[in-house]
Amino acid sequence: MSLKYIKETVKYCLRSRRMIRRYISEVEGLYAMSPQELRARNEQCFLQLFRLAYDKSPFYNKLYKEAGICKEDIKGLDDIRKLPIVTKEMVKANAEEIRIAPKWKLIKNHTSGTTGTPLMVYEDWPSIWREQAYFYCYRKRCGYTYPQPIVSLRGNLEKKELSLNIHVSNTLYLSSYNINQQTAELYYDKIRKHKPVAIEGYPSALYSLALMLRDKGLTLQIPVAFTSSETLLDHQREVIEKQFGTKIYDHYGTTERTIRLSEALNHTGYYEDPGYSINEYTADGEITTSLINVSFPLIRYKGNDIMQLVEDAAEEMLPVVVKQIEGRKSTCLTGKDGTEYSGALLTRVLKDIDGIDYAQFVQERPGAVKLNFVPGKNFTEQCREKLENAVQELLGEENFDFAFSSVTPDEIIYTPGGKFNFIVRQRQILD
Repeated sequence: MSLKYIKETVKYCLRSRRMIRRYISEVEGLYAMSPQELRARNEQCFLQLFRLAYDKSPFYNKLYKEAGICKEDIKGLDDIRKLPIVTKEMVKANAEEIRIAPKWKLIKNHTSGTTGTPLMVYEDWPSIWREQAYFYCYRKRCGYTYPQPIVSLRGNLEKKELSLNIHVSNTLYLSSYNINQQTAELYYDKIRKHKPVAIEGYPSALYSLALMLRDKGLTLQIPVAFTSSETLLDHQREVIEKQFGTKIYDHYGTTERTIRLSEALNHTGYYEDPGYSINEYTADGEITTSLINVSFPLIRYKGNDIMQLVEDAAEEMLPVVVKQIEGRKSTCLTGKDGTEYSGALLTRVLKDIDGIDYAQFVQERPGAVKLNFVPGKNFTEQCREKLENAVQELLGEENFDFAFSSVTPDEIIYTPGGKFNFIVRQRQILD
């Protein structure tokens, strides 16, 4: 019995339905609330969090007093914008002063650090159990209930590990680092034998395996798929759903646990998981206040993921408020004149080009862009011409110097955690 097997077994048991039963009931109750009831509940939670942070956190006490804010000044949710914004840099420098619970009661969690140095945050067990309860409730709504058989292609296994079956959770882990022509049929056989009701993974990992299966003429029938941790691109969704015989439900969240967006069951966009956080959306990112982690309060915490909002979101149960998650501002392309072009715009370059499996923009300096692409099974020179024309049409030849390069799948750049970014800046490569 391997150490990894023991670790994953214990991890599941500590987050199993037996442990999170009370939190499942809590989240189901939040789903059932009317918009008015939910707002009143969120307002009460926010006020309690603010007052606790003011009294117990040295960081917030100093921050608010320096801003001239007294406890009595914040009377409801409408006053939240009076509070100063907290940045990642502030959290990095003041983590010990932010927490309001003894360190021995908390668990450290780290971001991957793909856009700079890693960020360390604390979380308590109730916040971990609430997080799992949200997963449980959402996935149940999508048609999957723990512990039905599931396949996972995330970062759980390292390069040297190919697969691992955790019996207590009925989970077949497959290494996302070892997806290639040699392992594709082995993965296919293992998945069929496992008979999963669901599959989860990074979009890039599921997409890579789907491409391998497509080239070998193999298909699967897995009712639902769950993606997260990367921007899900339209062409990835199409290939994954076809090869796996599945329907994808995407999820957006952060290591800091300050925002949680789930794809609507009718796939029209994303709704805010009820009672999880208070979210403000700006042109250059989101400002969020977590309502689930009282021990390490993050109030008006600034992120840099750009959301395309739904205009005039309906006043209904679980309204769709985000049409598309465009991704980090740092993964935009910058033209010679300083204009930034979002990754959401650039995903259109692969539309209707069947002969290209992967494409990745590498920003070397403002106005200089290299587009690496991996030719697919049906690649022709016409595919390359269509790609070049699409890029130049979207970005304009005057504002960019382009270089197009045919590469192998191994030359596509991934983060140390195995995640794929459609746009990579030179700074990210150096980091």
